[in-house]
Amino acid sequence: MSGVPSRSLLLAAALAFSSWGCTGILLSAANVMENGDAPRIEVVYGAGERQRYDVYRPRGADGLPLPGPLPVVIFVHGGSWESGDKKAYRWVGQGLAMQGFVAVLPNYGLMPATRFPAFVDDVAAGVAHARARVGEWGGDTTRLFLMGHSAGAQITALVAYDERYLAKQGLTPGIFAGFIGLSGPYDFVLDSKLLRATFGGSAEREHDAQPVHFVRHDVPRTLLAMGRDDTTVRPRNTTSLVAHLREVGASVDELWVPGDHGVTVGAFARTSRGDSEVLRRIRGFVLAPRDVRAAKR
Repeated sequence: MSGVPSRSLLLAAALAFSSWGCTGILLSAANVMENGDAPRIEVVYGAGERQRYDVYRPRGADGLPLPGPLPVVIFVHGGSWESGDKKAYRWVGQGLAMQGFVAVLPNYGLMPATRFPAFVDDVAAGVAHARARVGEWGGDTTRLFLMGHSAGAQITALVAYDERYLAKQGLTPGIFAGFIGLSGPYDFVLDSKLLRATFGGSAEREHDAQPVHFVRHDVPRTLLAMGRDDTTVRPRNTTSLVAHLREVGASVDELWVPGDHGVTVGAFARTSRGDSEVLRRIRGFVLAPRDVRAAKR
């Protein structure tokens, strides 16, 4: 018997997105089952080995790239700040493209070679580079959305809320039409060796790692999705960020769904796209009319 999992077993694994936390198998299953045909190109945004991003451009029924301008979603993967690669999330890029969005999936430096805040600077640089070029791929820079899962949600929340990162690129968070956080740590305790190595060292560093410390009334409109049964990132992170955003009068919507840590990002897997409240809410958030987006600012 071959040691390679059958497609049926991988399908079963992918269908179990909402209840399991074995990320490596989950990613393998989702990529193997993916059959989207959006073309992918890789773009270099810096001198570092991991300073690259993939772009997925949606196709029309005729097989040609959809004409722009189209919404742009920049998705940043998780992996506990020490692992993960954009190639493992091809299914997210294809899933976004199938919604009619231009998808940008950046890599960033990982621990231990890259500590906080350097990996946040990487993502900010990738955002700036993609924004400058996304018109070439049919993207609309006035509808630019930032989305992250898990550690990627913490990183993207800092880019969206802490103005210092984009300021280094000559930009402000006002470039974003919205921020989408999936199962993210936004208000956490450094209660593990990894967290202390990544974010510890001084009270200032620990403070600056927490997105809740940078909310303002004018941060990008926000959608936060969380699995009620998440055992990887405590749901209180989302509860806390929602409370902080509402306290300052910022625009925030929350979505709680049954399932563990993978349920929110799992919405983009081929086996989940047809029946996913998470995907429906994200699509509605991205496609909200301009007057609705302005009213929620």
